[in-house]
Amino acid sequence: MAKGYKKNKGCQCPSDIYDTESTISSCINEDFTFDSPLDELVDNLYAKRSLTRENALVELVDAFESSDLLPFVENQCATISYLFINSIKKGMTKETNLACRAIGLLSFTMGGGTGSHEIMEEALPQLCKLLSGSDQSKIPAVVKCIGLLAFLGADDLDETEMALEAIWKIIQPKSRYNVTTVKYEPPVVVAALTAWSFLLTTISTWRIKHENWTKYISDLSTLLEADDRTVRIAAGEAIALFFELKLFDVKPAEEDSEYFQRLIYMQNMKAKVTAQIDALSCEASHKGANKKNLSAQRELFHEIWDYVMNGGNIKETIKLSSRGTILCISSWTELIQLNFLRHFLRKGFLQHAQYNPLMREIFTFGVDEKENLPHRVKKIHRSESERKHYMQMKKERDIAEARKQSFFNELY
Repeated sequence: MAKGYKKNKGCQCPSDIYDTESTISSCINEDFTFDSPLDELVDNLYAKRSLTRENALVELVDAFESSDLLPFVENQCATISYLFINSIKKGMTKETNLACRAIGLLSFTMGGGTGSHEIMEEALPQLCKLLSGSDQSKIPAVVKCIGLLAFLGADDLDETEMALEAIWKIIQPKSRYNVTTVKYEPPVVVAALTAWSFLLTTISTWRIKHENWTKYISDLSTLLEADDRTVRIAAGEAIALFFELKLFDVKPAEEDSEYFQRLIYMQNMKAKVTAQIDALSCEASHKGANKKNLSAQRELFHEIWDYVMNGGNIKETIKLSSRGTILCISSWTELIQLNFLRHFLRKGFLQHAQYNPLMREIFTFGVDEKENLPHRVKKIHRSESERKHYMQMKKERDIAEARKQSFFNELY
């Protein structure tokens, strides 16, 4: 289970969460009858006809996103997760992808703890089988599901590392017995990198076995040179997390004869990766070259460079309600968690952020005090904030231009 979580049965929400436009959700109340729409949808998952199961999964995913289904699922979690796993196993691409999302949402609704651990134990073997299949269109949904289930349900480092290793086989597949290595498309690699980084955020620095992480750092360095910029960006986010978790730092252990070799290796890799970050943050846009995602790449690697060299802080806030409730981000760990969950929960992110206690175990919430200020004072604060923003942008442009010029001077 993820760092900082409390063992609990699930999450409780206030009754006003059910005030939603969703047809399914409007039928939910405290007393669920056997003939409720949700019961009918679950019953349809037993159907032999795949289209019937797919349609039921579409509506169940929508219900999970729109409302708190804990009162409905907590007493039949094992049955529902079994049916989702059955769709993962039997279904074609669309059904499998829907079932992966559904079982992830089920685990998130259960709120971590024992329920999520049981879901993970049952689902993980089947999900890992799909990773070795030939249908790449299923893999993005599968790796994201593995990442979320292990994030919520893994009880110890061994379970977490097992899930990390399963996902890593997609990121950097190795050939065996002279068999040609599978070539995964960039969107598949990006999905795996995103899920892997998200799961990595649950590992505390003191739990790290540094001797097991040298291969990851070497492979990530290689991915920073990938042709596709989305792959570089996803690898860069993982690298930022490596710096934050101090995975480049090697601590001596008793009777560790390879300490000095590992220390030198990690120092060399740190220097190499830092140089790569610098180059990617000011990559020139050559005439006729593909400029897709170039701005996003420069911006991300500039932030990483600033963090590594100057200890720059990550700051982001998301407004959650008209009453001034905000979600606060202040680290790469939280930023990676936010981006993953926002993508996985989709339209349900705001709903879960407002009412699911699990979100308050993951993130820090606060109140935007400026919301209660008079309009005139708000305008002054806004003008001051904009001025600081423009000054910071100018400073970053000047730094980037100076580094870019330095790069060309060294080149010529």
